[in-house]
Amino acid sequence: MDIKQLQYFIAIVNTGNISGAAKKLHISQPPLSAQIHQLENELGCLLFERGPRKIKLTPSGKLLYERANSILSLCIATKKELQDYQIGAQGTLRLGAVSSVSSTSLISWLSNFHQKHPLIHLELFEGNTYQMIEQLNAGLIELAIVRTPFPEQEFSCMYLQKEALFAVGAEHFFRGTQKLLLSIPELKQVPLILYRRWESIVQELFHQHQFDDVPIFCKCDDARTAIHLADHGLGVCIVPHSALSLLKNPSTIFREINEPMLSSNIAVIYNPKAYLSAISQKFIQHLKDLANKN
Repeated sequence: MDIKQLQYFIAIVNTGNISGAAKKLHISQPPLSAQIHQLENELGCLLFERGPRKIKLTPSGKLLYERANSILSLCIATKKELQDYQIGAQGTLRLGAVSSVSSTSLISWLSNFHQKHPLIHLELFEGNTYQMIEQLNAGLIELAIVRTPFPEQEFSCMYLQKEALFAVGAEHFFRGTQKLLLSIPELKQVPLILYRRWESIVQELFHQHQFDDVPIFCKCDDARTAIHLADHGLGVCIVPHSALSLLKNPSTIFREINEPMLSSNIAVIYNPKAYLSAISQKFIQHLKDLANKN
């Protein structure tokens, strides 16, 4: 029993006779009759009671008709589902994102994407940039949304937006600095909370201003941790603009740092040597379209 035989069988039932089904199927009557006889021999039962003008289903034929319709419907649905997977209309997007993006901008990006592609599900992995790179290299995710600095030459990158960095902390750390923009020298007296990968850049900036020691209170790897510490008055963290939405303490204030070297690009990256699914390609195009609108 194969799919073609079931299609022939259903056509005969729906038209009511073999000659009509043969015309509908664009085949001659003898091979169609032969296929049905072969099907009956294989199943070991009669499917039709042959009359002079119209066939009538046997009880076995009625059961097969129900099953055959279900089987063909499942075949059609499976074919459509496989086609959807091929073109990226259905499946799972395996995406990594740094915390300062996953809890802010990413929500909006994913919401818009979901509206366009409601059958695509999401597996979201969160961590710092280097954790995302490790998962990307291990093949656990296909795409990662990360921040500069990172080893950009190792990946295919699409840059989404550039953000200034801000100093964030309790008000008493900013006494005497009423300006909206802070300079590097104005940070030399406050206990800093730094991302580890920003440490060398901040050290270099302090050195350029002839300050030998950077007043680092804490080094960490996550924007949420840095913001949380600053929110509790333990120091001044340096974070990108989008991370400001993580602030909980209304008395915590922030100032933009007036230093071109202290900026961060959000980028979506992927391994150029790895397979990139149609779903991931759709999400990249979605981000590209959003970037072009802004």
